[in-house]
Order: sequence, then C-alpha cells, then structure tokens
Amino acid sequence: MSSPTRPPRRGDRPLLAIVLSGGGARGAYEAGVLKYIREDLAGDLGGQVHFDVICGTSVGAIHACFMAANADVPSQQGKLLCDRWESLLLEEVVSFGIKDLLRAPSTLLGGGSLSEMEPGERRLGGIVQTRNLERLVRRMMPWTRIRKNKEAEHFESLAISATDIGSGKTVVFVESGKPLPPWSVHPFVRAQSVRMGPQHCMASAALPLLFPAVQVDQRFYCDGGLRQNTPLSPALRLGADKVLVVSLKFERSSTTDVPEEAQPFPGAAFLAGKILNAFLLDHVGYDLQQMDRLTAIMQVVNECGDENLKRRVAEVVTNKRGAPYRTIKDMVISPSLDLGQIAGEVARAGKFKGLGGGPGIRLLRRLATTAGGGGANDADLLSYILFDGVYGAELVRIGYEDARARHEELCQFLHDCVVPDS
Repeated sequence: MSSPTRPPRRGDRPLLAIVLSGGGARGAYEAGVLKYIREDLAGDLGGQVHFDVICGTSVGAIHACFMAANADVPSQQGKLLCDRWESLLLEEVVSFGIKDLLRAPSTLLGGGSLSEMEPGERRLGGIVQTRNLERLVRRMMPWTRIRKNKEAEHFESLAISATDIGSGKTVVFVESGKPLPPWSVHPFVRAQSVRMGPQHCMASAALPLLFPAVQVDQRFYCDGGLRQNTPLSPALRLGADKVLVVSLKFERSSTTDVPEEAQPFPGAAFLAGKILNAFLLDHVGYDLQQMDRLTAIMQVVNECGDENLKRRVAEVVTNKRGAPYRTIKDMVISPSLDLGQIAGEVARAGKFKGLGGGPGIRLLRRLATTAGGGGANDADLLSYILFDGVYGAELVRIGYEDARARHEELCQFLHDCVVPDS
C-alpha cells in the first residue's frame, strides 16, 4: 500500500467519533461541553452534529451510554445530562461507612471482600460503596433504546473500555451495527461484541481501589483508565475520520507550575490523588502525540516519491497496528482550570448540595472542608468522589465556557458532520 487508505464515509459526511475521558466526579465537565455543542453550536451550524462512533471510559463510559440511549433526541442530551449532575446529592450517589473506613488498609493491600449488588451480580473490594450510583445509572438511562437507536442508525458504534483484573487486559466492550473490525495486535487489548448494559458501564467506571470491581460474565473488571483512559484507539478501529476528544486533564503551562521546593509534604490523600491522576488523566496526550508522529512520518514518506519505500513503510505500519494507516483529524477540549483545585475550593466553602447521609458521609464532608489546606493539589482525590450538585454545577459551567471559547474552531472542525434541521 503506497498511500493512506480512503477513510470510510457515511453519505457525504466524515465518520465522526466523540471520545469521553474518565475521572469520576470530574465528569460533569464533559456534560458542560456537550451542552454547548447541542445548544449554542447547533444553532450556528444549522443542525445537530452527528456522532457516528461514541467512545468512553470510566465516567466517560456512563456519558457514552447516555448519548447512545438518547441519540434520537440529540438536542436534549446536554440539558438532561447537566440537570442530572447539578441535582446530585453525595449521599444519594455513594455510601461510605465506618466499616468501609476500617476496611481501607485491607482493601489497599488487595484483601477486598465480595458483596452482591443484585442476585448473581457480585462486587469485589472497594472503599466507597457504589450501590446508589449503580441504581442511579440503571434509572437514568433507557437501556433498551441503545439497540433501537443503533438499528435506526442514530449512531453506528458504541465502545467502552474496562480492565480485566484477572488478566490485566484492556477489554473494549462494543455494540455496533457492523461486525467488529480487526483489532489491536497488542496482547493486552481485546475487543468484545456485547449488548451494552449497565454492568458494562459500571465495570468501566469502577475507580481502582476506591470503587468495588464489577463482575461481568464471571470475570471482574475495574476502570478502563488503568491502561486506556482516553479511548482514542477504539474510535480509530471503528472507522472514525474525525475524533473530538473531551479530556479531563488540566494542562499546566510553565508559568503555572508550582516550584518543586514549594510543594507540600505529600500526605496519604495527596499521594492517592496523584496516583489516580497518573492512572486516569495522563493517557490522552500520549495517544495524540503518537498519532501525530505517525501522521507526520507517513506524510513525509508519501511525499518522497519512492513507491517502494511507501509500500515497505505501509506494510510495517499495518503489521505493527493490525490495520492500515489512515489520516485522522482530531480536536481536543480540555479544562482551562484545575478541576482538583475547584473541588478543594467548593469543599472548603462548605456549600454542599445535600447535608444528609450516614456518619461516613458526614465525616467525608468534614474532611473535605480541610482539603487543599497544604496546596491546591491536595484536593485531587476529593475531585474524583465529590458527586455533589454544587461541584457538578461549577464543572458544567467551566466545560460550557471552555467550549464556547473554542467556538470558531469547533465550527470549522464539525461543519461537515451536521445533519441540517428539517
């Protein structure tokens, strides 16, 4: 093959994918971005952007399933999702009791206990119990409409990633209107065709150590972000020509970095937050850099005029990737503010949406009000579990404003992926 293969197309539109990242309660930011795209941007574009491929990991998996289940009403997606985030009460989402706190050292050392969510549905380990979150996810989405919307071609493919605890492999659960294409040659990545359900969604969203692992078909899974937090690869495997990525990582500039000598002494919460950041937020930049490097190399090869070299390079790339090279256009929207710092500010203000819950939740709120006392980054851990409407509303606002600040870029990137209003 001497040149990139022509990308598959749907009519005269590029095949567009949206890729949603993981990050627990930070996910409200994604809802704000989606609201802007579905409301303000749609007005200027003259119709709704059609996302053919919907991919997500962790909280992004919940949002991906939500988009697929409501793909027939795209104009309502943003508002519905934002309303849900802004109405959250911490005590109605997660459960955290004294027994869970006492069990924390054992859980962190791998001694998690088995529990049962529903008959036949087992959970393993976890410090924060997610029964309420699971019930919320089951109620908030009309799961049967995912397949109906796929069959009606409101979307083509839905993919969410999880980590198989037993094997360490990334498993990409896919519901698609087409047979699965050849997947990665990487031995630790595999795709599995499924009828998407809440168990797949919660498996992807099981934050490591904090949330219990979820059983799916006799195997236990946790957050897909351990190996593939921003699921760029599945979007490409499923044929995307363009990829819109919503990241939850705040990129510090050289002028905003805190000097090393000013960093606080790392306590347990600080270290746990940094570990989760490394697991869940640091993949998207690497994936995009790799894609950009390969694109630049292939462009130089294709411009050199040496047909033999083109063919040899294309063969090597195909063997390494398991699929031919294609040129992909991408755009990334990421937070303009540190979402961990925002969590600390919200918590220290003490203005929680709800004030109920058991002693564990009340203790968590008291601990939250002291978060960030040694520095902005102390609240990173809190930002993953602060499922509170006040924090959610602030992240929705930031996501919306960040998307609005990129209005012209979004218009240019998405103008050929619009279904005009009838």
